[in-house]
Amino acid sequence: MPNMNANIVLIAIVSLALLFGCAGSGVTQEKYDALSASCSKAKNDSAAALSAEVAKTSAANARLSTCTEEKQSLETLLTVREQENEALRAEAAVLAKARVKTDLAGQYNLTVAYYLEAYGPGKVPNTARLKKIDTQVNSLNDSALKSLWLNVKNCQGISDCDSAKAKFIPYIDGRMTALKLEAAAIVGAGQ
Repeated sequence: MPNMNANIVLIAIVSLALLFGCAGSGVTQEKYDALSASCSKAKNDSAAALSAEVAKTSAANARLSTCTEEKQSLETLLTVREQENEALRAEAAVLAKARVKTDLAGQYNLTVAYYLEAYGPGKVPNTARLKKIDTQVNSLNDSALKSLWLNVKNCQGISDCDSAKAKFIPYIDGRMTALKLEAAAIVGAGQ
């Protein structure tokens, strides 16, 4: 752009110099006609150069306008994407909290599976199976479950054992249901 402005100023100065040079006295008609033709040519050349520069300026302005529109469009898209990402991060945080609850429910479910391996129909508890249940119950860090498990593990007599066993799985089922409801509440509150 600065180069174009300098060219326009230079063209104007040359045109003026030629114009004033043509107006001097004591010039013959031939010289005057030659000078006039030279001035007309310079004027036409200047007009053509100016027209070319104006065309370049118009093209540059059109490109600038297009770039500005594209930039604004991209900035708007970026803002929308940032808002979408923020919403996804918030949703991911909610789902992570809910996942903690569902993972814990899965650990209780694993306890039931280990228990049924030892005490299910046709199963006989052995040391390895009891150890798996012990480890799983301890990993849950649930004092009520530990107490129920100790009652099953240390029961004496058929009625005492049946009573202890009858409380173990229902307690776990209740905990799993509660955890699933808590997870659903977390997800529901997050939406």
